[in-house]
Amino acid sequence: MEKGCSVPFWSCVISGYVAASVPLKTGKRLLLHLYGPNEWFGEQPLMTKQPSQFEYTCLSGVEVIAMSKQGFDSAMYQEPKFSRFLCGLVAWRAQQQAEKLMWMRLGSSPMQVVMGLAQFAEVAYQIARTPLNASFAQTVDLPIAQQQIADFCGVSRTLFSENIQHLAGAGWLKLRYGGIELQSAETWRRFARQMREQPSVVTKPTLETLLRDLMAAHAEIGPYRFPNLINTRHVAMPLAGALEQLSVT
Repeated sequence: MEKGCSVPFWSCVISGYVAASVPLKTGKRLLLHLYGPNEWFGEQPLMTKQPSQFEYTCLSGVEVIAMSKQGFDSAMYQEPKFSRFLCGLVAWRAQQQAEKLMWMRLGSSPMQVVMGLAQFAEVAYQIARTPLNASFAQTVDLPIAQQQIADFCGVSRTLFSENIQHLAGAGWLKLRYGGIELQSAETWRRFARQMREQPSVVTKPTLETLLRDLMAAHAEIGPYRFPNLINTRHVAMPLAGALEQLSVT
């Protein structure tokens, strides 16, 4: 679906991933939102009665179902719970868009890569609905070409490859033909949450700094994947010990 088109449906992803992007005059696209299984998209133009400001692109093989515009309007005006849900959804996505633009302006390429990958873990969390879900806590499989993930992160294919090689060497992801598999997805989600909780924004963080932050996020996960009762976020963890703990969990 191209930017500027009318949106006749509110769509839900059944399988695969869809990205919302803004086409640039350079011919490239700025990818701003990511939608995975069980996530709805396209609500903003339906609510504002305006053409779509985004271009929607399938990042993998995708199946969707759709609610008609008439059904959407009826639910929005007649069902208070549905309207409250939409308000929360729009607010959350506005926050995600603001964060993405901030990373691109203030962050480094490692930051863009790590936070971009963390968004995939957050999508998986929304699907699982609970951090205690074992399937979420283990891995997140991304059957998406690395070029497309690099585009979503806002970096070149070369920079993306360089950073994910280091992340793979540290045990945070596995590389395979035609995709990437995030390891300890709960760690990635907690890392993204910690970035939001920081009282100030760290500009141009190095990959080494981000690896330490990932270790600190992983240290919060206790036995059987329950959060530790003692907050260990600010306790320094030796590299070898952290990686050993990651391999055990």
